[in-house]
Formats: sequence, C-alpha cells, structure tokens
Amino acid sequence: MGDSMSKLQVETISHTNNTTGMTIDSSGRVLTPTRPHALVVINATATGGYDTVANNAVIPFAAIVRETGSNYDTTNYRYVCPVAGLYLVTCQLIIDSAANIDIALRLSGSDIHRFFVDSSRQIEFTTTVEATASQYIDFQQGSGGDRDINKAGTDASRYTAASFTLIG
Repeated sequence: MGDSMSKLQVETISHTNNTTGMTIDSSGRVLTPTRPHALVVINATATGGYDTVANNAVIPFAAIVRETGSNYDTTNYRYVCPVAGLYLVTCQLIIDSAANIDIALRLSGSDIHRFFVDSSRQIEFTTTVEATASQYIDFQQGSGGDRDINKAGTDASRYTAASFTLIG
C-alpha cells in the first residue's frame, strides 16, 4: 500500500475575514484563541468577607475575571451560550459556617443538575452542559435558607468562582 493519505500542512486556519480560528504550533499543540470562556467571581476586588444569598436566589457572580467573547451577563449572573455545543461548567463555593449546601445548575431557568453536600463549608463541581445558541447557564442556591457565601475574588484569595468553556 502506498501513501494514499493527504496532508494538510498549515499553521493557521482562519476565516475569510482574517480572524484566526486555530493555530497549530511546531510541537503539534492546537490553540483556539477565540474559544468562548468566562471565569467569574462574586466580587473581583474583595479580599475577604461574605455576601448573603437568599434561598432560591441566583448566585450573584457579578464580576468577570477573564473572558473570551462577551457572553457573561453580570446583571443577571448568567453565561449566555454564543453557539450551540458542549460546555464545561465549574463552580466552587465556600460558606461562612458548616451547613447543607444545595446548588442547582440551570439551563435557561430549568434545573438540569443538583449538587448537594451535608454539613460542610464548601462545595465544588465540574460537569458538562449541552446547550443551543442563546440559552443561558446559571446557579441557584436552594439550601432551604440563606447562605453567606465567600465573596473574595482577587487572585490570592479566590475561594468562590465559576467558569464556562465551550469544549465542542
């Protein structure tokens, strides 16, 4: 059998408007510089303290630490999916004292997954969400009572954060 395979030998794949969609470096690593992503916190400048989040309220991730695209809505505390696809979603929370923590991951206002810990000060989870363009992802605190959630958001004190990344 001879070599019947074709090779595509390029370093950069771009749109006709010259927007780089993908780069392959000399080691074969694939870089996608415009992949939608957001890392958000409750307060980007706070180094400590807690914000009270009422039962059944959306967790107020109100500050963007970094983002590719402009998809995070800081007014409604939600990530708006720019395209249909599979999104990697992470969340980590610290509360002021040990208690039950029940967090709903929601897609356009409907619960799609619940995360629960009993008598703890922290919860963290990672999952994937299949979404269509313009659906939104947020987190609702449903622990049966108010929870004081750590609001620190600086690099050195970030205990509570969420992230959203398109993976496919």
